Amino acid sequence: MPSKLLPISNEEKKWVNQLTTSRGQIYHFSRGCIRNVMSNMTGLDPLAIPLKADPGKPPLLGEGLGHISISHCADALLIGWSEKKIGVDIERKDRKFQAQKLSKRFFTKDENFEIENLSQSKAKENIIKRWVVKEASIKWQSGKISTNLTQWVWKSNTSFAYHKKLGYKVKIFNNDFQKWTYAIAIDNSLKITKPIICIN
Repeated sequence: MPSKLLPISNEEKKWVNQLTTSRGQIYHFSRGCIRNVMSNMTGLDPLAIPLKADPGKPPLLGEGLGHISISHCADALLIGWSEKKIGVDIERKDRKFQAQKLSKRFFTKDENFEIENLSQSKAKENIIKRWVVKEASIKWQSGKISTNLTQWVWKSNTSFAYHKKLGYKVKIFNNDFQKWTYAIAIDNSLKITKPIICIN
C-alpha cells in the first residue's frame, strides 16, 4: 500500500469512512488508481471520471466510456477496461488454501478429473488458474460467487468458459506474471486475439 493515496471523489471518501481501516485503505487505493489510469488514457481530470464504484458491487462508468472490472490480492491490483462487458481476477500463485477441498466443493466432475492425475504442486497451480477464470467470468456476468461458481466451466488452457445453466460463453485470457496469475473474461463477440496488458 503506497504512503500517498491518489485522489477520490467525495462520495468515495464517505465510503472510506464507513469501512474498516484496512478495507477503507484498499477501497481508496483501488478507486484512486482507476481514476488515475483512466485520466491518463482519456485526458479527463481524475475526479471528473464518471465512476460509481460502491464497495462489494461491480464498478460502473458513465455512458459511452465502456465497462470496467477490478480485482486485488495482497500486493497487486488488476484493472480491466473494455467497450463491452469485462471481468478480471488476480491471485498470488503462492496463496495458502486447501486446494483439494476447494476443488471438490466448487468444481465439476470433469474439472476434478483433470486435477486428479496431477502432482500436488501442479494440481494447486491448476486450481488457482481455474478459480481466477471462474471469478473473472462471474464478474463479467455481474453475478454472485455463491450461486455461480459451480456453474462456470473452463477446460484447462482453452480460450472459452461457459455457464451451464444460463448458456453464457466468454473468451478467456489466462496467464501468469511473476508471482501472480490472472484471468480476463470478455464478450465472445469481441474480435480480440489478445488484450493489451499495461504493467505499472
